[in-house]
Amino acid sequence: MDPRLFEAACTGDIAAFHSLLSDDPLILDRVSLNSVENPLHISSLAGHADFAKEIAGRKPAFARELNEDGFSPMHIASANGHIEIVRELLRFGNDICLVKGKDGKTPLHCAAMKGRVDIVKELVSACPESVKEVTIRGETALHLSVKNNQFEVFRVLMEELKKLDMMELVNWKDKEGNTILHLATLRKQNEASAAILTFLFCIVICLFTQ
Repeated sequence: MDPRLFEAACTGDIAAFHSLLSDDPLILDRVSLNSVENPLHISSLAGHADFAKEIAGRKPAFARELNEDGFSPMHIASANGHIEIVRELLRFGNDICLVKGKDGKTPLHCAAMKGRVDIVKELVSACPESVKEVTIRGETALHLSVKNNQFEVFRVLMEELKKLDMMELVNWKDKEGNTILHLATLRKQNEASAAILTFLFCIVICLFTQ
């Protein structure tokens, strides 16, 4: 990638980008040919929503490209909590939520691991089927929320599953044979995991008493 374009993406300098584009109308096409990482990856990491919108509008395909670390701009924005960029990228199709990155992770997996509650709500609302996606280790977003002690994300996901009538996911096992109940039990010494375990038991009781 042209170092000047990289700098513009890092700083969110749209005027500098327009100047580069004026000098070289094919500058974004050259990125497609010569670089794994594109300006949308950079601006999504830096959180420059306006710049990301500018780039995505000119090159929608950039939104689905994986960088050298195996992540799309949506993965990056989701992990870092940049909700404006997430909403902008969703304009190019809700199925962008299903793009698989490193280790089979989707943007929802990344958001769940990092405790990005608002992002989780946005992604599930846009693409409910994303809650069924698993990593190469067979982990759902629920598994990852427990493994990373993200109680608020876990709570939100459980509420969404109930709305979507997908409570069967509670019993899904990862590649090691662990359900979220197993994981929460194993990690109960941690305060967040103890809260998850308590909440999960309450949900199970409610389901069987309805």
